Amino acid sequence: MMVPFVNRLLNWFAVGIGTTVMSLMLLSKGSTVDTLGFVTAIYSVFIVVFEFPSGILADIIGQKKIYIFSLALSILGYSIVLVTHNLIWLLVGFACYGIARAFSSGSVEALFISQYIKKNGKDNLHKLISVLNSGEVIGLATGALLGGVIPMIWGTYFPGQNKYNGNLVIQIIVLAVLFLFTIFGVQETTDAPKNRPLLLAHIKESLSIVVRNRNILLLITGTMIWGFCFNAIELYWQPQVKGILGTDSKTWIFGLINSGYFLASLLGVGMINLLLRKQRISQKRVLFISRIVIGLLIIVLSFQSNIAAFSSIYLFMFMINGMMNIPENTIMNTLIPDEKRSSILSFSSLTMQLGGIIGSVLFSMIVKSMKIPGVWLISGIVFGISSMLYTAMKMDNTKTTM
Repeated sequence: MMVPFVNRLLNWFAVGIGTTVMSLMLLSKGSTVDTLGFVTAIYSVFIVVFEFPSGILADIIGQKKIYIFSLALSILGYSIVLVTHNLIWLLVGFACYGIARAFSSGSVEALFISQYIKKNGKDNLHKLISVLNSGEVIGLATGALLGGVIPMIWGTYFPGQNKYNGNLVIQIIVLAVLFLFTIFGVQETTDAPKNRPLLLAHIKESLSIVVRNRNILLLITGTMIWGFCFNAIELYWQPQVKGILGTDSKTWIFGLINSGYFLASLLGVGMINLLLRKQRISQKRVLFISRIVIGLLIIVLSFQSNIAAFSSIYLFMFMINGMMNIPENTIMNTLIPDEKRSSILSFSSLTMQLGGIIGSVLFSMIVKSMKIPGVWLISGIVFGISSMLYTAMKMDNTKTTM
């Protein structure tokens, strides 16, 4: 499992370097507080447009080829953002990154999952899901921690440049390394079906599976609501922390919080695996309880004005989110046929982005009047209510021993 782990580690390490200062970087590159939501919405629109088609192409053309294309496009997008200080070119760069993100989702992960199932069966799929999640979280955590330090170092050695350019340079270098690692280290499946379905037939078959399987449909709906609610957290946590601190000069604090968020998620992954290994427990019950707890934590977070209290609740919330990911992803991948895996995972990711777009537009409209705490209050209520989705799931075997 070393190749899947390293692949996810490098992929999300590059992402993590940018997440710590994403909103601050956008503001320094020509965006304003009012247009932050617009930039992220444009990014999400391009993901939505290309998300499902990219998954279908991955199933038909090859998951490795599609993923390599996404890495090349990511490098192009980051390069554009690196050299620009104009809102229009900022949008172009994020459009490239949005397309790349669409082509990366449901491609190489689906390849790893299908190969694992063919070799080991579905019973222990949670082990691979945990490895993939661990690589993702460790990559994000270390990248986020470094992402908070890079601007200070870059500003010291290149005082005349944008202090966030160092983050972009490191991201480009890491993606170039990942590009080569994927070409030489990741093996494409060789026993693919000889008679592949036509594009339209593949789309129809994939959507038919989603519509006919109520559990998949409910899980995808939950993913869409996650995108809607967590968009508010991801979009406004940095401005909120800046408001609490009164400055954005101490970027190491942003890096520490962001890195802690990913480490908290990793802790959640370890805790849920330990819990499920020790006793039999309903996976959908875990999802139900997790949603309620996270919703309440978002509401509590909206009232915090002290950095220590804010950080503690923020990190605890993402620990619960990490616990929720394992049963959710395991159930989903157990239900999906191998030959439609990329398509359906991409469709699920598409719905998450749709939720994010709706959230970006709505929150940008109300943030001036309701302020960030008001936006988070709405998100927490919606997320808590979404727990009811999992009471409607019917599964032959919802208990798992891990």
